Amino acid sequence: MTASPFPITDSILLQELLPHRAPIIMIDTLYDFTDTTVQAGLTIQEDNIFVEDGIFLEAGILEHMAQSIALHTGYSFYIQQKAAPIGYLGTIKSIAIDYFPMIGEDISTSATILQEFMGVTLVSVETFIGDKRIAYAEIKSVIAS
Repeated sequence: MTASPFPITDSILLQELLPHRAPIIMIDTLYDFTDTTVQAGLTIQEDNIFVEDGIFLEAGILEHMAQSIALHTGYSFYIQQKAAPIGYLGTIKSIAIDYFPMIGEDISTSATILQEFMGVTLVSVETFIGDKRIAYAEIKSVIAS
């Protein structure tokens, strides 16, 4: 039986899996991956560019969600030994944010692929602190050709 590679916290490997670079990287842990799901995390740091007055702002939550989707694609390509493609946020179908994390809190985002067709993917995304859901969105992402 092979040991699970998760969680992955190696910042160099995570940087390989994402097209983003500092200071915009909003993922510090890959908790789990399947063909249709990913779970990623981030500990909110004081020097995060989306932190203002100790609070992680809407833009940071949305960026964390988008990068969680990108991480699914990046890790999928990584296990196939291929370079990850560049993708874009296409449309935010719906979003609700019920709580804004504070410095030191750990957020975890679960993304589930609902539909995928010709490089366009509809994803359901939920962000949690512990067991409490703090945000939800449906996002379409697009792979650049």
